[in-house]
This record gives sequence, C-alpha cells and structure tokens, in this order.
Amino acid sequence: MMTLLACDDGKPAPADAPAAAPTMQPQAPSSPGGPGGPGGPGGIGGAPELAGVSSAEDLTGSWSDVLAVTVERFEGDACADTDDDGYFNALSCPGAAPSRLDCDDADPSVTPDSERWVRPGPFIMGSASDHAGVDEQPVHVVTLSGFCIDRHEVTAGDFAAWLRSKGRRAKGSDIRNMDARGQLEDGRADHPAEGVTWSEARGYCQSQGKQLPTEAQWEKAARGGCELGKDPGRCDPSDLRAYPWGADAPSCALANHQSTAGGMPTLCTSDTHPVGSLPDGASPYGVLDMSGNVWEYVLDAWHPGVYSTERERVDPSGPASGEFHVLRGGSWNTFSTNMRAANRFHDLVMGSATGFRCVRPEAVSQPDPVSALSMVTLEGELTRAPAAGEEDGILEGRALYVTVFDIRDTQDGMLAPGRSPVAEVRLTPSGKASQSFALRVPADQTYLLSAALDDGTGADKDDYISASGSGGFGKAAEPVKATADTDGLSIQLQRPPSGAPTLQGAPGRPPGGMQGRPPGLPPGTAPGKAPGRPPGQQGSP
Repeated sequence: MMTLLACDDGKPAPADAPAAAPTMQPQAPSSPGGPGGPGGPGGIGGAPELAGVSSAEDLTGSWSDVLAVTVERFEGDACADTDDDGYFNALSCPGAAPSRLDCDDADPSVTPDSERWVRPGPFIMGSASDHAGVDEQPVHVVTLSGFCIDRHEVTAGDFAAWLRSKGRRAKGSDIRNMDARGQLEDGRADHPAEGVTWSEARGYCQSQGKQLPTEAQWEKAARGGCELGKDPGRCDPSDLRAYPWGADAPSCALANHQSTAGGMPTLCTSDTHPVGSLPDGASPYGVLDMSGNVWEYVLDAWHPGVYSTERERVDPSGPASGEFHVLRGGSWNTFSTNMRAANRFHDLVMGSATGFRCVRPEAVSQPDPVSALSMVTLEGELTRAPAAGEEDGILEGRALYVTVFDIRDTQDGMLAPGRSPVAEVRLTPSGKASQSFALRVPADQTYLLSAALDDGTGADKDDYISASGSGGFGKAAEPVKATADTDGLSIQLQRPPSGAPTLQGAPGRPPGGMQGRPPGLPPGTAPGKAPGRPPGQQGSP
C-alpha cells in the first residue's frame, strides 16, 4: 500500500460554477392542465389525487447488505502535470479531487472546467423506489474504470460547427437551435444541441477523440461513487443518492424541467437554458445539467431486462446489439418525478429534446449477457366518440398519439409517477371517423395501450401548455399480452368536457407528450417562430 500525496497543494483551483444562474420561476400553463385529467389512462371522468407527485424519491427501501462492496484505496499517486496547466494527470493520480485533475495532460485546454474526472471504483446502480420502473431493478453494484466526462452538455454551437466541418446535414426529426444545414439561430450557440440522433451524437464524440458514455458511466457521474458516502471504504446507504445534487426534491434552482411541486405541471422555463446555468444542481463530481435541460444519449442499446440478468459488473456496456438506445437525465419539459439519477428512457419513445455529452478515455467495456430484444407489432383502429351535435367523431387536429405502458408500471390503469412508457407512435389525424395504428414493442410482456388527440390548441414552445389530449383521450378495454404480432385492437377516444384539463396521464410522462413535450409541426413550419424551433414532435431520429 502507498500513501496518498497531497496533490492539491499549491495548485490553482478551477471555478466550480459558471456565472450566476438566470432566475428561473415555474411558468404556469395558460389554460387548465394537470396529470390524469378526465379521459386519461385512468378512465374518462375523474382526475387522480395530485398530492405528493413532486415528493423526493425515497431510496431507503433500495438498500440491502449485499450492496456493501469494498472500495479500493488509492495511495501514493504519482501526481504528474506534464502540460504545466496547474492540473494533474488523472490517470496517474486517480484518487485526487476531481477539481484538481484533467484527462489529457498534453492539452492545456483540457481542464476540470471542461471535463470532470470520475475515479475508478464501485457505485450503486438502479432504484427500487415507488418511482422506479421495472427496468431499473434490481439495484446492484457496478465497478467502473476511471474516466473523464464533459462537464457540460455539447452545445448547439459546437454541434453545428461539427456538422459544417463534415459537410453533414442534421438528421434529427426535430432539430432545434439550427437548421438542417447546421446554420445557428441567433443567440443559441450556448444552448445544448437539441434534437440530435444517436448516430450523430456518437460521431461527434468520436471526432473529438472521445466516446458516448456507457449507461453505467453516465449514472455514476450523475449520482456519485461509493467513495463519497459516509463510509469511504465501502458502499453504504448514503451512496443511494436520488438526484445529482443529493436527496432534495427537484426545483427550478436545481434542474430545468417541468415542475410538479404544486400538483399542476409548470415549466421552469419554456426552453432549454444555456449549458451550465444551474450550478446548484451539480453532481458529486461537479458535472452540470445531468437532470433536465435535454435528454442525453448514452452508448448502450436499450433492453428492459438488462439489470435482471447476471449482468457484467465491471465496465458493462449493455446488450451486444440493439436498434434502440438509452436516454438519460430528463429535459426542460420532463416532470419532476423523472429527474431521478436512476431513471431510464429510450428512443423507442422519442421526443425532440435530446442531446448528449462525451467521455474519455474509452474504457474496454464488456457487453451484458442478455438475449437480443425480440419485438412484436401491435395493430388496431382508433375512433372518437361523437360530441354533441356530431354524427361521427372525426379524427382531426395536430397529432394523434398511441402510447404503450408495461402493465407493471401502471397503477389503477394509469402510468405510475416516475415511470417511463415502452413505446409510442405519432400519427397525422386522418380527418375521418377512424384511423389505423401499428407500433412495435418488446415481446412477451403485458401492456396497457392508450391514445390522445391533440386538436391543435396550445403547444406553443414559447408559451407552452401541454395539449396532447385536447381533442380526446382513450385506452384499450383490456391489457394486451404481446406474445406475438397482434391485430384487431380498438381504442375509442372521448372528448374531454369543456374546460377540463388537457394534460393526459400520470405525473411521470403522459401519453401524447411523454416528457411533457407539446406535439408539433415539421421543422420550420411553426407560424411566427424561427426556423428549426417549432413546437416539438415525437418520432424516431
């Protein structure tokens, strides 16, 4: 055993926070709206009780003694500073404070202000709280090699410059802050890249000599490792951190999101904010915006059962292959209950508020021993009950959403707070009395299907209200066991009563706006808005 050197002595410390954060107050919808409004997945008429939907995640029930893994001590680190920038080479000095280390000691521009070291060792991954979905369990310990992660989300300015340098056009279905050619809107360079695809995110990171973080790397950077708890020598219950900043419930000072603190969802701001604007929400390693602002892609393919296998416990990288990818962290229009560090999402349900950050060095990760995800197709017909004076209930408006939930993530027929849906399809209303739908889901699970019609009211990004169910809600009469391709399903939408809330679903991600996102128009077509920043839409990248 060696003795840890006092590497911090005599070295300048970086500023751990950017300039003063903008004042952000929740913005209330301009018309009534609330989780579980009449016609939501819980059924027509009667919203659920909203009390406590923004309570902090309680992880006390997630601890078990099997998690008490020993933490390696790093002693006698050879704290070198080759480029003489005042920061030590993290790879030579892994046990020192992240604010003293950088991951490229040959490049003076790489500092703890740009990247933060996450030291090697174990952390606790997953959640078994009342807010956790079935794909977040069981809680387990994962040990990772050390790595540096971008302190900020990749900005629109840097992403646009990369697109132009490669002669590429943006591929996202709802790219924001720029047009498809990579031309930035005024004043948006410091906002996160938004609406990117997984392949674009990975390509950008690789061009920087980096890689997308694995899901395990992302979660450790967000919630911290076991060396940070009450007992630095082993994992203990204090290492079950619910949020990057700790245990406190989300607020607008900690994360740019859609707050449910008062029951009624209200946006902190109807937009992203410039990266790094909320220093009080920093993770234990000083990484910013790991909750809210934009969803972040990771390297792993998504699989709902990856935790339930005898997964790889050292540098796991998820399934060996897969067409859908994990998203983490929530966005500016995601509800409070989804700000949790353990919350898993994916691009089988896709919103436009997707960005990313990168890591280095690239770890030699091991695929998890999980079978390839088998998919089946669910098909059916949508109708809408006629309103007073109508002969037929015509399906018309801005967008139709059909959304699928794992039955284990529902309570009383609606999505439980904090859980994520499994799949969603966005359709253009047919203008007829019926419309067919089809969407793919993982096989051999039981699902609840619901639908929402946005009739075109609200959903303006600059004056945001959720209008996903403004034209009607409905759900399939019975849960569907998806053992094979299934057709003949039926969902009838009921128009909400006049003046009823328009936000469908539980205070997690309501159908037709999983992340609280307004459905939208093709890029550049929103009236009165700058090109590339119309109200958002759902759809695969």
